Amino acid sequence: MAQQKKTIWVENSPLSLLKLTTKYCIKHKEVFTEKLPCGSLKLLDSLYLPLEICESLFEICQEEHLDIDDNFTNIFADFQNSKLRQLTICNSSVTDNGMRCLLGHNLKKISITNCVKLTTQTLEFINECSDNLLSLSIDNTFQIFPDYLSTANPDSEDEFEDDDQEVIENIYEKRHYILKAPRLKNLCIKDLYIVQGRNYFNVLCKALPNLSHLDLSGLMHSQGLQNLKFLLNCPNLVSLILHNVKEVKAALNTLCQMKKVEHLDISQFDELYGDFDQPSEFLEEIIDNLPALKSLDISGTNLAADYSNIGGRCDGKQCDIPGLSRRIENPLDFLGLYKTHHEASRRQHIPALVISGNSSEEQILVAGRRYHDRPMILENVLDDLMVMIRQETCKNLEEVVDITVLSMERYCKEKKVQRYASAILYYLLPLLTQNKFMVFNVSVKQKMMGVLLDTMVEHKEDTILMRNGCMVLWQFQVPQDLLCLYERVVDILLYIGEHHSGEDDSYIQRAAVYLLNGLVCHVDGEQKKAMGIKIIDTMLRIVRNKLDWKLCDDVMETAWSAMWNVTDETPANSERFLDQHGMELFLQCKETFPNRLDLLRNMMGLLGNVAEVKECRKRLMTSAFVEEFSLILDSQTDGIEVSYNAAGVLSHMASDGPEAWTITCPARDHVLERLVRAVNRWDINTKRNINYRSLCPIIGLLSVTETRECQLWATWAIANLTKFDEPKYCPLVEQEGGLKYIKEIIEEIISEGLANTCKPSDVKEKLLGLGQRAVNNIEMWKKRQDQLSDEENLILLLEGQN
Repeated sequence: MAQQKKTIWVENSPLSLLKLTTKYCIKHKEVFTEKLPCGSLKLLDSLYLPLEICESLFEICQEEHLDIDDNFTNIFADFQNSKLRQLTICNSSVTDNGMRCLLGHNLKKISITNCVKLTTQTLEFINECSDNLLSLSIDNTFQIFPDYLSTANPDSEDEFEDDDQEVIENIYEKRHYILKAPRLKNLCIKDLYIVQGRNYFNVLCKALPNLSHLDLSGLMHSQGLQNLKFLLNCPNLVSLILHNVKEVKAALNTLCQMKKVEHLDISQFDELYGDFDQPSEFLEEIIDNLPALKSLDISGTNLAADYSNIGGRCDGKQCDIPGLSRRIENPLDFLGLYKTHHEASRRQHIPALVISGNSSEEQILVAGRRYHDRPMILENVLDDLMVMIRQETCKNLEEVVDITVLSMERYCKEKKVQRYASAILYYLLPLLTQNKFMVFNVSVKQKMMGVLLDTMVEHKEDTILMRNGCMVLWQFQVPQDLLCLYERVVDILLYIGEHHSGEDDSYIQRAAVYLLNGLVCHVDGEQKKAMGIKIIDTMLRIVRNKLDWKLCDDVMETAWSAMWNVTDETPANSERFLDQHGMELFLQCKETFPNRLDLLRNMMGLLGNVAEVKECRKRLMTSAFVEEFSLILDSQTDGIEVSYNAAGVLSHMASDGPEAWTITCPARDHVLERLVRAVNRWDINTKRNINYRSLCPIIGLLSVTETRECQLWATWAIANLTKFDEPKYCPLVEQEGGLKYIKEIIEEIISEGLANTCKPSDVKEKLLGLGQRAVNNIEMWKKRQDQLSDEENLILLLEGQN
């Protein structure tokens, strides 16, 4: 078996131009195809697609898990203007007709995996176009081969036992072939089960005179395999894989005649198949009669017997496996001993350069590489790696992670593989991060997360895998590592948050909603807008469910926090919140959970964002909502945050002017009086747990000269922010025009006072004091920055003179 070369450890470099353009073309097929009335795609008449582009299209489809169906394969029905040399197609809905479009290119290499709609007609299309075929691999699509050959008597013997037996030949016997590929060198057919026809494999193999590599793993025949005598039709075999083939035990004579075989795999997964009579003698015969043998796999068998089974050691040779003693001077390149009986891989003197086994990290990693195409074996390998990791004996971290991620990618549907692999990643990712492995770059992280998300999408209902997936995602750096796959991450987290909501799933739901909130508070612009509608809808459904259960927990509070973050400076999301009756849920939550301060703070933060949107403010103008906000103004719980956010909502609503205040109760003047009273109560030196990306909505209120109360709240906010977080907010206020507005307000109030054009007012006096404080904060910060800059310049000057 050839070593697997694929790896996740790639250089941190951008995609090639070919790959980028191919990805674009796959997403926008109209740029190179036209759609026919039947739905199929046809290559544009003016185009010619060279080999590299055609094969890149298939490669991207496989990487992106896009279905290759008949509509897509029809693009390549134009054999003059498209070219294919090899074809790898997995998990596809393509039918025989679709395959005909591809096989007409006279391919050299074909690999078909898990294409359930194909039938024996595909085999006939292969036969029609097989003159150049060198390699054919069929995995989990064995139905393209016929499962029987008709005979006059089901119990009749094949040609090796009774050449005179009369038979009624079916089509394959009449033409003397099942697969016609005269140049074929490599044939792999896994888990093929034949119902009838003892002569089946003779007919198959006789028509393949140049076959050198044959893999018939899992082969079965209801009438028996006749000691595998059909293999004698392939005298040029150099590689023979008979993994988990039961009749290997009775085929010693046949195997010993395969004189050119260099690699022989007679390993077994089923314990019953692996129990050979006289194991040492069987192994010794193989070694004696296959002079070219370099690689042997006897994993899962008892062929590596110990000397106690043959009466003790008496030859004095340093070989701990009796049947291999003749290879001491000429050790095998490879020996497979994974899960052999008697723990053979633990022995000291084994005549092989490389060994797969389960007794050391090195052996397990060899097994992981060599058995990458055997999911049942990989389950055991990953389990062994998990045990090793828990014992903290893992040395080759990169290799373990590589095997783990590649196993996840290849066997996305295998639940056990995914459970073991995701658990391994949870334990090992922190080590990769802590040790700052150079290979753990952005490209590798993106690959890992993509594979993990594929698993989570495939097994959405599996509680264990959803828990493992969330735990692994947390091991990355949130949010920066996850932003490259933002939409995919959000989609699966939303699903978990909504559908894994039972008592037994409380941890999973909480982890998903926490992670979601950590993501949305770090995105802006198109990303926030693109997923905002989904996030709002799902979070509101979660809130409704919690209300139905009369349960206010971390999940509900975080759901409101996520909506707070996703509506920030995103008007469309704020409108969606109102469209989905979010305000009604706000009132219900406040009434049902009046003492949950974190909940109230998060809800009011969200409503602050909604109130910043002019179109939304009209929908907030109801007596019920405004009365609720007015009452919250007087709240002294949780410091000032709840009252502060309520004042912000009302300030924005009042900024539209008296004509926009369309309700009579509570009256606008009454609400503004309460707003001023609340602002006067707050301590300007309060340290806040708040993070504004932009102050534009607040600064916008500074221009509302006809309503000084709105300016009062905005100025208090700026004076406070520039006090407790100078480096962030002092430059931001100036950059966004806030300093200019505040200075103008100060000048207006002072001018009015000097001219006696207006009556003195407590609001103006407070506004003047806050404005001067804000200006002073910014000017002092600028002065300190200038001093620091002068000091740095002086140091540089002195260093230059020295």
